[in-house]
Amino acid sequence: MIATLAEAALRSFVLGGVVWFGLNLFRVRNPHVQMTAWVVVLLASLAMPFVMHWPTLTITRMPLPVSVPDDFLPADISMLEAPQPALPIPPGAAVVAPAKAAVSINWWLVATIVYAGVAGALLLRLAIGLCLTWRLARAARPMSGPQLIDADVRVSREVGGPVTFGSTILVPPQFSGWDAKKRLAVLAHEGAHVANRDFYVLLLASLNRAVFWFSPFSWWQLARLAELAEIISDAEAIEVIDDRWSYAEILLDVATSANPRPVELAMARVSTVRARVERIIAAAAMPVAVGWRKRLWIAAAIIPAVIVSAGMIAYRTPDPAPVAADTGEVPAQHYRPFVNFYAMGPASVFAIFREGDDLYGQLTGQRRLRLTVGSDGSAAYAASSGEITFPLDAERRSSELTLRMNGRDIRAVRVAEMPTAAADPASLDQYVGWYRIAPNRVLMVRREGDRLQVQETVQGRATLLAEGADVFSIRGENLLIFLRDEQSKVSRVLVQNSVFGARLAPRIDASVAQAIEADFARRLAEVPDRFREQVPVAGGKEMILRGIEDLRRGTPNYDRMSAPLAAKVHRQLSESQATFVALGAVESIFFRGVGPGGYDIYGAKFENGTAEFRLMIEPDGKAGDVIFRPDGNDELGGIVPCSEEARVRGRAGTSPIRIMIYNEMGEDIQVFNLDADGNRRMQSTVRSNVSWASTTTVNNPWVIADKSGRCLEVLVPGRQTRFHNVEASNIGARPGRAARRAVPIANGEEMLRRYIEGVGKGQPDYERMTSEVADITRQQLPFDQAILARLGALRAVSFRGVTALDSDIYVAQFANGSAEWRIGVRNGTITKIALGPNF
Repeated sequence: MIATLAEAALRSFVLGGVVWFGLNLFRVRNPHVQMTAWVVVLLASLAMPFVMHWPTLTITRMPLPVSVPDDFLPADISMLEAPQPALPIPPGAAVVAPAKAAVSINWWLVATIVYAGVAGALLLRLAIGLCLTWRLARAARPMSGPQLIDADVRVSREVGGPVTFGSTILVPPQFSGWDAKKRLAVLAHEGAHVANRDFYVLLLASLNRAVFWFSPFSWWQLARLAELAEIISDAEAIEVIDDRWSYAEILLDVATSANPRPVELAMARVSTVRARVERIIAAAAMPVAVGWRKRLWIAAAIIPAVIVSAGMIAYRTPDPAPVAADTGEVPAQHYRPFVNFYAMGPASVFAIFREGDDLYGQLTGQRRLRLTVGSDGSAAYAASSGEITFPLDAERRSSELTLRMNGRDIRAVRVAEMPTAAADPASLDQYVGWYRIAPNRVLMVRREGDRLQVQETVQGRATLLAEGADVFSIRGENLLIFLRDEQSKVSRVLVQNSVFGARLAPRIDASVAQAIEADFARRLAEVPDRFREQVPVAGGKEMILRGIEDLRRGTPNYDRMSAPLAAKVHRQLSESQATFVALGAVESIFFRGVGPGGYDIYGAKFENGTAEFRLMIEPDGKAGDVIFRPDGNDELGGIVPCSEEARVRGRAGTSPIRIMIYNEMGEDIQVFNLDADGNRRMQSTVRSNVSWASTTTVNNPWVIADKSGRCLEVLVPGRQTRFHNVEASNIGARPGRAARRAVPIANGEEMLRRYIEGVGKGQPDYERMTSEVADITRQQLPFDQAILARLGALRAVSFRGVTALDSDIYVAQFANGSAEWRIGVRNGTITKIALGPNF
């Protein structure tokens, strides 16, 4: 609210400045003209909070080049999701009590309270004045005898001089003893106020001042309108009595006895009478009255300035090239949401959806969530790696956004929007080709008659429906928006999926696409046997050891890496080097197993901690991908009650650790990191039935709070707390509570059997999963289905225990082998799932 009022006040100030400049430029001295102009400005000021942004000028400009240099945008979203490592401090530092608890001040709340207090006081003063003066007018008696003017004139003992309230003129009892000229001048002056409706104009100006009290312009407006009202009424009175000097004397006489109330229009206020008398004496001629037609022309001349001051500029980026062909048929359903897509890197996209009054955001690979709009006009998206914020108003009028994430500003450029312009007939052949949707997957677009079909690696085909210029959809849901380079050639495609969000896929040659698909097919063929046999690829241990030493020195050997891995290591080099320096020398490394994606899993013990590596080796002997997870040292960590939060201090330590928190509270929770001074630093909002992970250091405390910010518990990272389940029934319980459960979840085995059956058929029941589990299942489906096909028929399932995240551990016996599964179930819904070695 404060931001809206401040913007409205600034726009009104700009409008007032334009009108003031115009009046002075054209040397307008007539008070009637000025009064009309400033009344229009007053009405615009009062309406500004409601009408600003309505007038919108849409400017079409050419799209930015599709090829964006790496130094222009972050290279990929993976860089943004990489947690910022905490700087280690010497080991042995103790947790100390603070000298004084830090107080976090919500300045927006303070500003709102101050604004409401002052505005409330001004409005209360205005209301009391209206009430008292209304009672005074009702109690006054109508003046007897012949009337000098046609007006409601009343006598009141409560007024010291002539005043106007609404359309009523109040005079003091001594009015009847004044001479005829003085009575005529007074009634002519007050009658002009009634005729010009000055009371109501100044009442609106007083209301405007109360609402925008923080703006000097609102105070100036009220003073200027009151001044003009008196100038016009003085001129009317002088014209009636035709004696300027006598009127000046009458004005001075009345001013000595008048004592008006706040909402009365007094004939003579002591503070202004001197200036008025000087003006009356100095004036050579009286101002000419202005008719209603001329007033309308004055208002019409100002209206364009009002529209400009209330409006905004929006930029539209069209596709500059020929558009997709019309299929000739009207599909049953088209893609309906209004959405803007902003590129955050060569592959990553942040999408903003508008559905009626609701706003949603979705980051590549993450969920579509409702945006939280703050009182300052900023919108927030709770990404898994940290909250993304941006000014909502800028999103509506600009072709680029500055996103704030983890303390960094990220420039995001709008690359597409929906709905788009209608499509004209064009060749479909321009879209046919291969697009790299992921390092190991491609999207193939082919033409079948007068339609386009699309197929992703190891997935089925789908027919595309034309939605507009270069835009197609699959059954009106998933979007494909073809983007062009500066030569107007299709060079990328934006793929919008309701589950995984939007991703940019560059166009590639057929030979590159075939190589990617061949590599994926090779992996898909190898993974089932490798998972069943659990044997590492030769040379993996040595490759990890060499990589650790290279990263510690800050000189990785990119020649021994695939191109995607080399790019990722290069982006994260400084963070990785700091982490491995903190871990110290490697003491041992050992093989743990083969994961369902074909990664070899290794555990490593360092001088100052432990870690897990997942390594994929390409056929040419290079490292195709590496996933690193620090696991801390031997310190256990713990759960600290909220009553101790004020005494807990961040202790960075020397051992990095990745913690994972799963929310089973049934509502959103917030996660805060406590710094060395005990101050909370907001990290993320975690939705219900969703996990959140971050890399930190052992004994560096985290506050878990409800959505209002009230502390639920304080987590101190360590060996027992790196996997933590937030559940209402166990808030504040010591770590390891889940392991004490000796029996499985009531329907856990039945749900696991159904899950295995659905994955084996390639038809999982996504309705019985949380959105997070459904995402994982979709991503892993080709590999899991191939593994289950190799293992054969399910023979038996046996319960083995419970994890720290309160998931049941089962060993499933198949006709050709066995596999470990971990499953969490709540209210008939799968909340967690994992296949294979998971430590």
